Amino acid sequence: MSDRIVGEVRKSARESIRVVLREKRGDLGLDLHVAATNGRGVMCETAKGLRVPVAQIGALIDALLEAQRLTGPEKG
Repeated sequence: MSDRIVGEVRKSARESIRVVLREKRGDLGLDLHVAATNGRGVMCETAKGLRVPVAQIGALIDALLEAQRLTGPEKG
């Protein structure tokens, strides 16, 4: 499987969190990496990030939903 960008969450005008399904050494996982604008204006992934095993995606979603519940409705 080739890398599949699932989504991006904007952090600032120059950075976002890139969510990518990626296979490494035959193991599929969800990578969350900071993507930043380089000198040519192109968004590139940085080394900063983490990998979530596919089996743990549901637990991560549950934790994020709990964080959202605890912080109240989104301000916008």
